Amino acid sequence: MIRIKKLDELSIQIITDDRAYIIGAKDYFTDYVEGFRFQPRFKAGGWDGKISMLSGNRSLPYGLLFDLIKFHKTYYKDIELKIDDDVKDFFTGVWVDPEYDLNIFPRPYQIECIDACLKYRSGIIVAATASGKSCTITYIIKALMSENKIKKALIIVPTINLVTQFHTDMIEYGIDEHLLGRVYSKIKEFDKEIVISTWQTLSKNYDRLDEFDCVICDEVHSAKAYTIRTILSRCTKAKFRYGFTGTMPPTKLETWNVKAYLGPILKTFGAAELAEQGYISHCKVNYININYHNRDKYTGDYNSVKDMVFNNPNRLAFIRRTVATLDGNVLVLVGKVEKEGELLKQYLSDIKDKEVVFIWGDTKPEEREFWRLELGKRNNIILIATYQLFQLGINAPTLKYLLFATPYKSKIRTLQSIGRTLRLHESKDNAVIFDIADNVPFLEDHAARRMRYYKSEKFEIDEMSMDENLFIL
Repeated sequence: MIRIKKLDELSIQIITDDRAYIIGAKDYFTDYVEGFRFQPRFKAGGWDGKISMLSGNRSLPYGLLFDLIKFHKTYYKDIELKIDDDVKDFFTGVWVDPEYDLNIFPRPYQIECIDACLKYRSGIIVAATASGKSCTITYIIKALMSENKIKKALIIVPTINLVTQFHTDMIEYGIDEHLLGRVYSKIKEFDKEIVISTWQTLSKNYDRLDEFDCVICDEVHSAKAYTIRTILSRCTKAKFRYGFTGTMPPTKLETWNVKAYLGPILKTFGAAELAEQGYISHCKVNYININYHNRDKYTGDYNSVKDMVFNNPNRLAFIRRTVATLDGNVLVLVGKVEKEGELLKQYLSDIKDKEVVFIWGDTKPEEREFWRLELGKRNNIILIATYQLFQLGINAPTLKYLLFATPYKSKIRTLQSIGRTLRLHESKDNAVIFDIADNVPFLEDHAARRMRYYKSEKFEIDEMSMDENLFIL
């Protein structure tokens, strides 16, 4: 018999004398760290690039229980698996019949997500950006509070912008403003029944975390595993723990780290499914293969090659021609402030009848908000922004066009950025993405990865190949 017992508030432990079982489980929960080949420890020969989620004391994060059950059923189905009742309590929910009586009535898939979360105490909802996660979260908290299952709830988001946005949304939905508190910077409204804060802020306010009996983490993929573990370990009274995200990481290890302290994936609603049902915009990706002459000159490390490509005058001309001819506002995403953002703003600044704006991390919040609102009033804005700023938490429903001036290989960064364009609005019938697939070392591999992401999301893809000399002005 294999027994699974509760070790502590965040961990379970495998109890067995079967050494082969432990070896098999450790191998099952072991994977390579992404980019391990470039890390000093690996280069020095002291590490094989792998990390195991199974600790030396045979413990696992409780959120991986369902993965452990899958391992057992796959390789040891003939051996009895006994799971202690207090381990089951990590996930056993409560019977609650929600009353959908706020100012907004949830969509059918949102109701499915609400029901799934109430059925379990812990778990993750994967729903495409623009699917209305704030509505779902609001109703989960309302249902639990109405039935006196919880007294205080904590909503954790990645950015201050999202704190403000969540606060505004919940008021609009009908939650009494006096129940809502914000915690960031100098604002410390911990005494409210529903508190909204950021991972960064809470990492400096550990002493108040044991007040909450429900914790909900939005955009949970953006939080580091250590931060999740540290904060949730201090939420000692939180019997209800949920995570929400639009995109799960592409690797096993990263996925395990997200699930580790929040539980299994309860429901998944992808962009293609929601677009087909009419809840978010359809997405068309213009995938442009640019064939460069003299590929041999693009040598050196990744950053060197990327800088050379970005500064290629033909490529810059393509970006200019594209954004100048679009019949509406366009978001242009870059990675670096001075080498890319500032350069591109100067290069595009004299386009006729277009206003070119660049915003990044140091741009004042009021200026960011001003331009977000302007996107809803005008159709002649070329908004250049850094990924870090615009990847999360920017609600601009009128945005139709997105151009990746600095494409990356990251699945999360790519799909979360596209999500900024997927909100429905009467001014657009679909979202249009321009992805530049640069035919040079490093970048061509990254482009191939992005193509796989687009296909997995079932986006419409228009692929074309062009010679770089076509774009010289």
